[in-house]
Amino acid sequence: MNVRHCVLMLVIGIIIWLPQPSEAIQTSEGVRITIVHTNDTHTRIKPEDNSGKSMGWATLAAAIKKERELNPDTLVLDAGDTFHGLPLATLSNGEIMVPLLNLTGYDAMCLGNQDFNYGVPHLLELSKRLYFPILVANVAYKDSGQLPFAPYKEFNLSGVKIAVFGLVTPETKLKISPLLTKNLSFLDPVQQAQLMVDKLRSNNDLVIAVTHLGIDPVCADKSTIVAQKVKGIDIIIDGHSHTVLPQGIKEGDTLICQTGCYDSYLGEVNVTIKNHRVVDKSAKLLGLEDVNRLAPTPDQEVLREIERSTKSAQPMLEKVIGQSSRKFQYNREQIRTGETELGDYAADAYRGICGADIAIVNAGTFRADIPQGTITRGDTIKVFPFGNVVQKIQMTGAQLKEALEHGVSRYPADVGIFPQVSGISFTLDSSAQAGKRVVSVEVNGRPLDLTQKYSLAVTNFMHMGGDGYSMLVNAPLLGEYGLADDVLAAWISRGENLRSFGQRIRIDQ
Repeated sequence: MNVRHCVLMLVIGIIIWLPQPSEAIQTSEGVRITIVHTNDTHTRIKPEDNSGKSMGWATLAAAIKKERELNPDTLVLDAGDTFHGLPLATLSNGEIMVPLLNLTGYDAMCLGNQDFNYGVPHLLELSKRLYFPILVANVAYKDSGQLPFAPYKEFNLSGVKIAVFGLVTPETKLKISPLLTKNLSFLDPVQQAQLMVDKLRSNNDLVIAVTHLGIDPVCADKSTIVAQKVKGIDIIIDGHSHTVLPQGIKEGDTLICQTGCYDSYLGEVNVTIKNHRVVDKSAKLLGLEDVNRLAPTPDQEVLREIERSTKSAQPMLEKVIGQSSRKFQYNREQIRTGETELGDYAADAYRGICGADIAIVNAGTFRADIPQGTITRGDTIKVFPFGNVVQKIQMTGAQLKEALEHGVSRYPADVGIFPQVSGISFTLDSSAQAGKRVVSVEVNGRPLDLTQKYSLAVTNFMHMGGDGYSMLVNAPLLGEYGLADDVLAAWISRGENLRSFGQRIRIDQ
């Protein structure tokens, strides 16, 4: 064997050893289709988001691209609440998410209820810049009956025909400003799903619903109900309830999958198709360790885009929204143990923007002063940095008193449950035992009626039972009014002063 021949054999060996381009995974069992999915990321694009529990979009993108490299017969789907969440995204009306989604390589998505906070006209503008469709089959204009978004999209992967259609929760009408949905009809998910299956089932081997419905028992419209009542949906990629489903759940012949929220997990579904029939399907979730093993290096292009968008947000953060003749000072111990001007002003903002009878702001949500002089959007984000949404809920007087009792139950300890209030005043008897400390309660100058129903402005964090406010969990939702920092900014931009209700929290030592 001469030298040239040896070199040639060595080169051939190296070529054989090198990883080869992936081809469709076809075996005697059929064609394997992989579905990679996300939901309720709420713009958590950095690893430090969600108290360090988020993967970060660059890590997420690297894993998704690796999945497609391993199996080119891969669909990447998102189940909504994607454009709205943390201030960095909402300051740009969700626009910073567009290049990140495009760079990641999604194939389709549905919208979540929070995404509608931008209004349909703006969402349509965002959709024009996406490389893939937004699918919503159950939202129509009231006047014309036309659908703003495409209801479905069909794909062909290695001869396997796949249809994907989208659904969003009708709760959206209750969860965002009525002004944004006044010309929209949110159609029954079951009826629209049935129409989609009737249209798509006969021509496709695999039918997937990507839905923002959730499986929360308190919700009237759930993905489980859709699966029960509509036969012919193979897989539901779901969102909304922030449920972690490690292996999905089966409802009849339908596999329902969800990743939780805030890109803590990446979802993967594998489906085998043979002779145009689904012969096997299974779901799993990939945590951070799994993702790092799959793709050890974050996607550098996505990292650069995140850095660019962060810098681009600076002018918006520096935008002047108002003036203040004095400083509303944040002092952690003071705001968690008694009434403060900052707490009063913020509670007034919640109450005023929501048009509620009363507002309660848990002291632990505050993080900074409202400065004297010029106030910027960055200042309001520093005050409320957590991305909580201000809601209006309905409570009886007895439930309100229970909430106040909980808020002062650990006084004089400086804990975040302490209530800053508007529209209501009370006396805290610190010598009484917890649960019997709140006395002399008045609502707008009148004694609290334990049987009367009142509207209460709080954050979604408290409404979900955060800080132990479990008595708020089942309270009917009357409306949502945006992020807490947006609400505060709107109040400041109106030039509103601190409203005088006299002393709101009187403490008897």
